[in-house]
Amino acid sequence: MYIAIKRELADVWLAFSTWRGPNRALAEAARRKGTENFAIIAAAALPWSTSIASSCALAFLIAFLTTMKPGAFFRSLKHPASLSVLAICLIALLGLLWAVDIPWSDRWRGLTPIAKLLGIPVLIYYFGKSERSRYIFFAFAASCTILMLFSWIVLFFPNFAIHYKSDQPGVPVKNYIDQSQGFVFCAFALAAVTVEAYRKNKRAVAILSAVIATALLANLAFVNVARTALVYSPILAVLFAYRYLDRRRFWIAVLALVLAAAGLWAASPNLQNKTAAVLTEYQVRMTDRGPSSVGQRLTYWDKSIRFFEAAPVLGHGTGAIRTLFQRDAVGKTGLEAMVTGNPHNQTLLFALQWGILGCLALYAMWITHLWTFRGSGLVAWFGLLAVAQNILSSLFNSHLSDFYQGWLYVIVVGIAAGRIYESADVHGTSADSSSDRR
Repeated sequence: MYIAIKRELADVWLAFSTWRGPNRALAEAARRKGTENFAIIAAAALPWSTSIASSCALAFLIAFLTTMKPGAFFRSLKHPASLSVLAICLIALLGLLWAVDIPWSDRWRGLTPIAKLLGIPVLIYYFGKSERSRYIFFAFAASCTILMLFSWIVLFFPNFAIHYKSDQPGVPVKNYIDQSQGFVFCAFALAAVTVEAYRKNKRAVAILSAVIATALLANLAFVNVARTALVYSPILAVLFAYRYLDRRRFWIAVLALVLAAAGLWAASPNLQNKTAAVLTEYQVRMTDRGPSSVGQRLTYWDKSIRFFEAAPVLGHGTGAIRTLFQRDAVGKTGLEAMVTGNPHNQTLLFALQWGILGCLALYAMWITHLWTFRGSGLVAWFGLLAVAQNILSSLFNSHLSDFYQGWLYVIVVGIAAGRIYESADVHGTSADSSSDRR
């Protein structure tokens, strides 16, 4: 341990102290390693701490600027996965100009959630050349596994929670929406690791991955789960079965999935309460007996559609959402008086600010990223999983714009696309490799 720490400190000193001379190559390698370490720490911190993840992301960016080669970086921007992101960011930037009567503070605040997407071109360039990208996934999966174990402890001993919330049992930090997003992603990612390891006769890896994936899904079923996850998890399960099973086994797996879902629902008070709450909250909204999560969403969506109809082509401009709701709430009460900067739907968030133009850019990016991960292999599955999960969860939330879900998307898509493009360049083939279906 002492030798390892001493070696790491020596690399740090070499990276910062040497910029020319005979040791320049070693110093550049040390800077690259340090830059990658910031990304690894950021991935590990994401399920736990927004501030640590943000600090490491900033440190990664600064370190990246010291290692990048401008010519190679700008050439990497020609990849469709990067171009589609740059198109969205350009529209959001130009949207500052047509946000009429919107305070500039709100305009810049509306730009911030979109700016994180610029991390995708950076990661595509950087990790296309890195062999340590797998450590990013290991760090995030290990962090989610520890959080899952901690979640079970907090369920029975709430005082151990770092941020205790009486209405969110089994959630030690952040919230159950973020926790569910990470657990679901890791569960289906590890399920693929299980299959791939089994095919390669790596039984120990297959068993460990299967156990962790099962434990994550059990936590979602019996501890706490976001209702949005109840919608997209079965779809991801079907997608996983379609990718890794032949046609006959696929239909058997779908039937088994239906039976398993029914059995879990019957055995889990957590799942029963979550599904029953949707109907209860809908009835509350219909009878106007007070605010509820479902009622808020339906009200936000109704208003958002009216706002969109007033400016359908280019929208109201970057950062205009909160001002639109504030103006509409004047003189009203109850749900109609509620003000938000987040309509809880990614399409509506884009439509209100950038109209049809923004929606086309959003869906073009999603489709481009789905197409990027159409091939086989673990890397392609991780990317496809991240995109599919984000699209589905963004039906009921603005998850591309939210911190945790947005950065999870950026990290996975950026690194996975980088590895795929680099592999295609090295082998002289397209990113589309042979299918897993046999």
